Amino acid sequence: MFVISKTLINTLLNRFIHRKIVQQTIVPILRRNPVNFRLCIPLVVGKHRYLRNGALIPKIAFALSILQWIGFSEEDKDKDSELIMTLKRAVLCTQREQYDKAEQMLHLALRLAQQQQSQQGIIYCYDLMANLAFERFELEKAEKLFVVVLQLLLGTGLEQENLKVIHVSLKLARICQLKAEIEKADIGYKWCLDKIEKQKNRNRDAQILYGVINDWYAQFLLDKGDIQKSFLHLNEAYDVCSRSNGKYNETSMLLLNDLGITSFRAGDIDTAQKYLNEGISIGRNIEDKSHLGVLHANLGLILIEKGVLKEAERYCNEAMHLGKKHDNNESMEQANYCFDQIKQNLGK
Repeated sequence: MFVISKTLINTLLNRFIHRKIVQQTIVPILRRNPVNFRLCIPLVVGKHRYLRNGALIPKIAFALSILQWIGFSEEDKDKDSELIMTLKRAVLCTQREQYDKAEQMLHLALRLAQQQQSQQGIIYCYDLMANLAFERFELEKAEKLFVVVLQLLLGTGLEQENLKVIHVSLKLARICQLKAEIEKADIGYKWCLDKIEKQKNRNRDAQILYGVINDWYAQFLLDKGDIQKSFLHLNEAYDVCSRSNGKYNETSMLLLNDLGITSFRAGDIDTAQKYLNEGISIGRNIEDKSHLGVLHANLGLILIEKGVLKEAERYCNEAMHLGKKHDNNESMEQANYCFDQIKQNLGK
C-alpha cells in the first residue's frame, strides 16, 4: 500500500474521493474506562506531537533536518537567495499560526523553485505544503500532497528503505488513522516498522524516526483497544527517547503519561501511578511545563480510583494552578473533571 510502487502512487494522486470526511476538531483525546472514568493524553499539535500532529517531534520535521534530507546543505540554508528566504518566511508564518500567509508564501516558493528547476526546492515546498495542510487538519489535501512528495522522492531514485520515504509514509498512515481507515492505517504503520527495523540504530535520525513510529503505532493500537501491544510499542518509544535525548525532556514526560494511561487501561493501577509520578518528577525539572498539569490531573484521577481523595484533590488543585499559569485548556478541563469525580465520590 505505502510506497510499494510508483504506479500505485500515481493512482492515489489521481483518485477522486466522493465520500465526505467528517472534519474533526483538534481537541484533547479523552480515554474512558467502562465505568465512566477518563484520563487525558495531551494532543500537542505541531509544536510537540505533530499530531501528536504529533510528540516526540518538533514542528514539521520530526526532529530531523528535512532541509538536509531533501538536499539543501548548511551552506544553502545560509544563503539569502529569494527561494531560501521565502521558505524561511513560510516556516516562520506556520510557527506563528499565520496559516493563510504561510500557504501564500509556499506557493510563491514553489513557483521560484520551478523557475530555477530546483528539484530539492520543489520537493521541500510540497513537503511543507503537506505539513501545513496536516496541521490545519485538511486531511484530504494533506494526503494528496504527501503522495506528491513520495512520487518526487522515488523519482529521484530513492529506495523504499530511505528514511525520507519512511518518514512521509508514516504521515500517510497517520492520516488514514484520522480518517478512520483502520485497515490501511495498520498496514501503513507495520510497513514503516518493517522498513526501519534493520536500520534503527544506524544513526540518530533513524533512531528518532524508529521511536516516533513506535509512539504513533502505540496510539493507534490503544485506540483499537489492543492495550498489551500498545504498551510494548510505547515502552520501546520511551526507551528510544531516553537513549537519544536523555531522560529530562518534555517528550519523556508525555510518554510516561501515556504509559501510565495504558497501564490504567490494563487494570494495573499501581504501575499507572508509578509512571505518572515519574513523569511529574521529570516535568518539574524541564523548562516547558505547559502540559505538566495534565499529568497532575491524571494522577489525581488514579488516586480517586484508589480512594485517596484528599491527596487526589491536592493534585487536581495543582493541575488547575498549572493550567491557568501556562494557559493550557487541557489541564484546566481535566482538573475540573477531576474535581467532579471527587464530588461524586464524596457523595457516595
